[in-house]
Amino acid sequence: MKTNNKNSIILLICALAAGTGGWYLSSNHIQNEISSYKSSFESEREAVDVVVAKRDLAVGDELNTATASVRKIPRIYVPAEAIMPSQFAGIQGRQLIHPIRAGEPILALHVSQVKVDGLASLLREGERAITLPVSQLDTFSGFLAPGDYVDLMITLKDGATKRTVPLAQNLRVLATGSDLDDGIPEKKKVRYSEITVGVSPLYATRLIHAQTVGDISLLLRRPEDETDRFEDYVTLDNLVDIPNEVKVQAPPPTPPKQEPWGFEVIRGGKRS
Repeated sequence: MKTNNKNSIILLICALAAGTGGWYLSSNHIQNEISSYKSSFESEREAVDVVVAKRDLAVGDELNTATASVRKIPRIYVPAEAIMPSQFAGIQGRQLIHPIRAGEPILALHVSQVKVDGLASLLREGERAITLPVSQLDTFSGFLAPGDYVDLMITLKDGATKRTVPLAQNLRVLATGSDLDDGIPEKKKVRYSEITVGVSPLYATRLIHAQTVGDISLLLRRPEDETDRFEDYVTLDNLVDIPNEVKVQAPPPTPPKQEPWGFEVIRGGKRS
């Protein structure tokens, strides 16, 4: 009887210990979950400094201290591409390519990737800018824009013959009229009578001289086009393919009539 009571007491103590341990572990887990959620909630609601538009900004407006300011926004509402105060120096002076409302965060995609400080800032190392006159036909009815690539052909006299030959290829258009290659779309199409391209100093001298000796035409090309250079030329002789005329052969000449041959017999001084 005593043995049974002893076993019952042991089992009761074990049950109480297990229950107490389970309660402690459950309570500790719940507290950890609550702490983690609270920490995450507080982190998301934490206010961080973000660069925002000080007023309604339009396409082409420049970012500076007069158009942008710093505002605290809960972290959860901050877009991934938002500009932070530490990044503002990298975009200061650049222009917007998308409009922004007052108080909205300025995103990287709102800002032009090209910082233009005049035409010279668009030149690559070793390039020179040269302006060429163009006609309305050359501008492809207004479709030619800064940032496009063109080939140049020239038609000039070679003695008594006119030739059209390649002059330069794969040239980057830096500007059409006064519209620079700044990545900002024009609000309206503006007519222009010249384009500016970037070339090496050698090609600059060629283009200057070419304008005095012939007529220059533009060919629009795809920027990624890496096809071989076109080295042929065109004259009036090879302007179009004309099949060779079939010559009518004259009939062979009639062979001379041959006299019959034989022995001549002379009798009494007379031929017979």
